[in-house]
Amino acid sequence: MSAPGRARDPVGRHRAFIYDTYGAAVGRTVPEIPTPALLLDLEVAKRNISRMASALKGLKATIRPHIKVHKSIELARLQVSAGAAGLSVATVWEAAAMAWGGLDDLFVVNTVSHPEKLRVLAELARERRVLVAVDEASNAAELSAAAKAAGSELGVLIEVDTGMDRAGVDTVEEALALAKHVVACNHLRLDGVTGYEGHCSLEPDEARRTAKQRVAMDRFLEVVDRLEAAGYPCPVRSAGGTATWRLTAERDGITEIQAGTYVVMDNFHGRMAPEFEHALTVATTVVSRPSGRLIVDAGSKSVGTGGGPSLVGVDLEVLRFDEEHGVFVAGPEQHFPLGSLLRMVPGYAPETVNMYDVYYVVDGDRVVDVWPVFPRGPGHNGLLALP
Repeated sequence: MSAPGRARDPVGRHRAFIYDTYGAAVGRTVPEIPTPALLLDLEVAKRNISRMASALKGLKATIRPHIKVHKSIELARLQVSAGAAGLSVATVWEAAAMAWGGLDDLFVVNTVSHPEKLRVLAELARERRVLVAVDEASNAAELSAAAKAAGSELGVLIEVDTGMDRAGVDTVEEALALAKHVVACNHLRLDGVTGYEGHCSLEPDEARRTAKQRVAMDRFLEVVDRLEAAGYPCPVRSAGGTATWRLTAERDGITEIQAGTYVVMDNFHGRMAPEFEHALTVATTVVSRPSGRLIVDAGSKSVGTGGGPSLVGVDLEVLRFDEEHGVFVAGPEQHFPLGSLLRMVPGYAPETVNMYDVYYVVDGDRVVDVWPVFPRGPGHNGLLALP
């Protein structure tokens, strides 16, 4: 079977659908777009990409940015052009989308099971470098069998639980046993170790976050040191997110960070990485003005609620988010009549972007392009046909 999707150009087909559906907005102003609408200030995003690339030039690690946040081939290309060492993805479907978009060196920063996903991953690896996390010998055997069937080789990074209590080996002994099994698999290549210290991002206090990050990386690098001492080289040591990007990139022994949200930013990460600007907003319309309240048409189904969404340039207390309504406390002195257009900064960008088909790429108040959010949702959205 050929590499998934090559013959039918799913990227081109999806892009054509996006332009047919949303392309009429190009050249118009933001107030003319039906809301809620996902807006991307491209110049701000470019500045964020440049700022990260410049900062890393003097640090220990490079960046393999996580595209699970923006799910955009166009933004991924800009990151690679700025020097990114490949891309991190959350799912096989994201890896396929990036591959169809002509991008290479793709790391699925998760363990992967299910025969269909394994097949797709292995077929993608025939013509490009594909890495995947693993934390069990049985899963490594599945990956090796899939790669054998596809005539490819998969790079493997042993996942270490750094304290997040999610996936990953818990002990050095488990890592050593798994490494021995991986190198015995003919169609796998042991490329190193991965571990995400995401629990540190939940700590708002900078001093405590720094201390937690140090403990997490001590644990991570102990596994690296023991693996290499036992004869298992670990050229790739991949960790770090936007909330801990500098701490992790400065750490001796880390070769790459996986930060993703820095490109677009949100309120959750903005409190911990204020050096990056907000490129992502949601356009929303005032739909009701009952006494003491201002209600907009962006609710939990269009902006999410994690991290605390906020209105741009308007300091109003959030009362609540219902499915289709954002409800704010507002007196008569807040002059926003019915039909007023406002912009909202998402609290947590990954869950916001995932709800939309398209970015309206804007320059000020003018729409200059429309970019697909590709793929979104938990699966492949019909992009891949079962055999």
